[in-house]
Amino acid sequence: MTNDFFKLEDKEYDLPFLNGDYRFTTKNVVILLIGFFIAAATPFIIPPTGNEFLKALIVALAPLLTIVYVFKDDMSNIFRKPKPKDILIVIIGFIMMVVLGVIGNNIISLLGVPVLTDSAVNGSPFSMIIRLVIQLWGEELIKFIPLIIATAYLYKSIGRKAAIIVAIIISQILFSLVHIPAYGFSILFLLIAIGFNSIILPLVYVKTKNLVLCYLIHLVYDLFSIIPYYMGGV
Repeated sequence: MTNDFFKLEDKEYDLPFLNGDYRFTTKNVVILLIGFFIAAATPFIIPPTGNEFLKALIVALAPLLTIVYVFKDDMSNIFRKPKPKDILIVIIGFIMMVVLGVIGNNIISLLGVPVLTDSAVNGSPFSMIIRLVIQLWGEELIKFIPLIIATAYLYKSIGRKAAIIVAIIISQILFSLVHIPAYGFSILFLLIAIGFNSIILPLVYVKTKNLVLCYLIHLVYDLFSIIPYYMGGV
């Protein structure tokens, strides 16, 4: 029902697995979770400073292949070619990530949480960019899978809006924990620096039902974030 959508949400599409989607089966959920766990476990198995391209490929392909398998008949509410009007969403999303990053950094400072650096940022600028282009697809898919699964299981009991909010929180917590190998075992830092700072991305997906826009925002933000490292500022 459209009255259960958020005010700014595009109502042409709904999230996968909702509204009697026949693909919402135990088998398909298990398949998606296999892709999720392979991608999520990869950073723990392959060190951040070794075999970066292999890690990026696994993180991207494992969830992508399972998503394509489960939703192969219709992925219009997952991936779509961006339209000219979507440029504004990408720009606003990028600005919001910058703002959230500033807020998150201030919270970290106020709480006295030690600031950690990403050990995965290494190598030549060209190789780093190529790895980002590949791996960030996987990172968006890692967040997407628990988001749609949690929403599907919760929405009949607590309503669509509440289910999406809870699912986003779950997804962002899991996404934060996946970064432990890169940053170290500081849960509070990860929840703020990764989970809070990037929460605009699942919100963009819920609004647009298009992960391509989330990916573009994430890519632009991360490219700008690594500039200080290669300019000698880190």
